[in-house]
Amino acid sequence: MCGRFANIIHDTGAWAEWLDGWPFGAETGYNIAPTRHAPVLYLEQGRHQGHPMRWGLIPSWSRTVDARFSTFNARSETLHSKPAFRTAWQQSRTCMVPALGYYEWSGSKSTRQPFFFRKKNHDPIMMAGIWDCVRHSSEALFSFSIITVPSRGAIETVHSRMPLRIEPGQAKNWLQGENGILDRLLQQAGTDDMEFYPVSRLVNRVTQEGSELIGKAHPP
Repeated sequence: MCGRFANIIHDTGAWAEWLDGWPFGAETGYNIAPTRHAPVLYLEQGRHQGHPMRWGLIPSWSRTVDARFSTFNARSETLHSKPAFRTAWQQSRTCMVPALGYYEWSGSKSTRQPFFFRKKNHDPIMMAGIWDCVRHSSEALFSFSIITVPSRGAIETVHSRMPLRIEPGQAKNWLQGENGILDRLLQQAGTDDMEFYPVSRLVNRVTQEGSELIGKAHPP
C-alpha cells in the first residue's frame, strides 16, 4: 500500500515535459496524508493537465462526501469489480500522481518503523492512479486513489504491497486508458531502480513537515 508520500519536486528529470507548470496551483509537502489535496496529472480533451485532487477516491455516484467511499489505495486486482472504483475504471479515468517518494511502515504496532522509498537517481516517481469527480450543485470535488500491486524484490522485506509506477514511455498510453495497458505495466513492474531506508518516526504525525522527514534515521 501507500500511506503517505512526499511531493516536493525541484528537479523534474525525465518528467520535465509532463511537469511543466508544477505544482499546478496545489500545495505540496513532505508528509502528504489521505484526505489532503495533491497535484495529479490526468487527460482532459486529449491533453494532459495538472489538477489538485483530494487523496481518497469518492465515486461519482456517491450522493454525499461519505468517508465510507473514500479509499486512498486501490488494489490492481479489484479495480474492475470493487464498487468504489469500478465506475472510474470502466470510464478509463486513469491518472498519475507525481512524487519525490513514498513512505511505508514495517514491524509490530508498538515498534513500527517508517521507511522512505525513492528512485536511486532521485528523479520523481509517477504513481499510477484512478480519479473521479462528485458534482453537487455547482461544486465539483475531484479525488483520486493510488493503485497498488504485490511488492517485488527487496521491497517485499518492508511491505507486501507497493504503488504501481509509470515510466515516461508508458505515460500517454496509461492516461489514454489503452486496452491492456494495466497488464503490460504489471508485467514490467520492477524495483531495481528504487532505494529505501529507515526515517524518523516523526513522519507518523500528519502535522509534521519538512525535508528532515526524508533523511536517513540515525542509529539508536
